[in-house]
Amino acid sequence: MGNLKIGIALSGGGALGMAHIGVLKALEENNIKPNIVVGTSIGSLVGGVYASGLPLEKIEEEALKVKTSKLYDVNLNMSGFLSGRSAIRTIKNILGLEHLIEELPIKYGAVAVDITNGEELLITQGSLIEAIRASISCPGVFVPFKKDNKLLVDGGVLNNLPEDHVKNLGADVVLSVNLLHNYIPYTKPKTAIHSVAFGWFIMQKKLIELKPNYADLRINLDLNKYRQYIFSKKTAEELISIGYNETIKLMPQIKAIIENAEKKITKN
Repeated sequence: MGNLKIGIALSGGGALGMAHIGVLKALEENNIKPNIVVGTSIGSLVGGVYASGLPLEKIEEEALKVKTSKLYDVNLNMSGFLSGRSAIRTIKNILGLEHLIEELPIKYGAVAVDITNGEELLITQGSLIEAIRASISCPGVFVPFKKDNKLLVDGGVLNNLPEDHVKNLGADVVLSVNLLHNYIPYTKPKTAIHSVAFGWFIMQKKLIELKPNYADLRINLDLNKYRQYIFSKKTAEELISIGYNETIKLMPQIKAIIENAEKKITKN
């Protein structure tokens, strides 16, 4: 693809984010490998592991091992139900080694929000694990992540589908994956966490609808039958398959967009 830079934005969406793996798998099978990856929340996790250079086969293998119990640990700190320690252990087990974002083979960014001043941050330097931990910190669920006098929470508070950041990092073609397209899985909340989660889902979905679309193609996934907070092998397999199949359907459009972008670069 020469000098053409392809970027992809991976949205937040909790356990639904397993579908991101299927999208990336379909792209790679068609010789399309993003040069830039930006993620929010679960998108930062999948995107960060991918940007580290870990093969997709290994990422998929590790994703099938993730269980709800491995991510959630009850916390006594009143700033969040969960401490995040179990989540960090899981991320470390997948990555194996610590990575600096600026040294990754693929340009990467994780979106977070400083809850002390409401500022949106794109983390493009420093510890990959810490960036992911900050980006997945859903307010009220996870304890905010402390870094450099900042209290960082989930980037989905302001930007759940960070297409704009992909564009600003230099992508000629911007693809994005929206996990919350037509997502209405709401039931009567049975716990306080359910109430927080349902309100969070509604906010994230509305923010995506209201923000400008910076993508050349937005891959909208229909994931209504799944729950954002339940991780299991069976669910992961199904979500990966959905992401893969939907991307394969859109492949003619994706290739046409890339071809047109390459022609523009050649002319210039």
